[in-house]
Amino acid sequence: MRRNPRQRYPGLALGAMLISLALALAACGSSSKPSSTTTTPTGAAGAKIVVGQKDFAGAQLLSQLYGQALAAKGFKVSYKNLGPTEVTYAALKNGQIDLYGEYQGTLLVSLKGTPTGDAATTNAALQAKVSADSVKASSASTALDVNGFYVTKATAAKYNLTKVSDLTAVASQLTFGGPPECQQRPLCLGTTEQQLYNLKFKTVKKLDTGGPITNKALKDGSIDVGLLFTGSSVIDADFVLLTDDKGLQPADNAIAVWRDAADSPALDAVINAVNAKLDTAAYNEMALKIFNDKQDPSAVAADWLSKNGLT
Repeated sequence: MRRNPRQRYPGLALGAMLISLALALAACGSSSKPSSTTTTPTGAAGAKIVVGQKDFAGAQLLSQLYGQALAAKGFKVSYKNLGPTEVTYAALKNGQIDLYGEYQGTLLVSLKGTPTGDAATTNAALQAKVSADSVKASSASTALDVNGFYVTKATAAKYNLTKVSDLTAVASQLTFGGPPECQQRPLCLGTTEQQLYNLKFKTVKKLDTGGPITNKALKDGSIDVGLLFTGSSVIDADFVLLTDDKGLQPADNAIAVWRDAADSPALDAVINAVNAKLDTAAYNEMALKIFNDKQDPSAVAADWLSKNGLT
């Protein structure tokens, strides 16, 4: 007489029971309601991001906007104050920081690229440059902040100045003031070979980065021409912006840059969401609150992010 398999192999019966029980428990645990993890973007939970901050109001604002938006999505964010592009980008490459707010034309020039007045073309050229450094750049926001050559109304009238090329003939009689790194940057004064307008001033004073020292010097006559930022410096009513008639300034749109090692779909989504709502008007208003009204960059950024549904 043939034995019942369950009697002959009692382990089979026990195994079948355990499998049945596991399937039953799995079925009980399933639900049409998504689990809590599906609401957190992939890669966000617990990921540490060190956000660098450049050394002037507009750039500090950008880093706060990106950093706080990331923190709202579960990233563990800390901040590190640094300096101009040359210092901050180097810190990004060597891993001291993971991400920071930047301006695409400025960074492209720093990397020996050639920006244009078109935002998309400049961004594409930048993407090619930073990829060699294992760095990514976001698409361009519409927020624009460029170098501006400013004089007072009196100086403009005295020398008949309306555009930057008008300075070429009289620069040898004038004193210029601006960021300490201005003489090394082609978008400011650069070198004779690089600088489009070939401006050779009588004196060049190293002041501050689009800040109150340059403003004061221009107003009190300590300098005749000042380099300020069109979107994030305080521009006195007595100041005249000279037209960039030869197109020296590129499409310097606000962007984020970050290390490949920090990249994730979640990070990309957050940066894109900020950039989609950041335009020149909003950027200018916030930057001047920091620059002119001495408000805390983190508080200004937090208020805008909240109003725009990004935190």
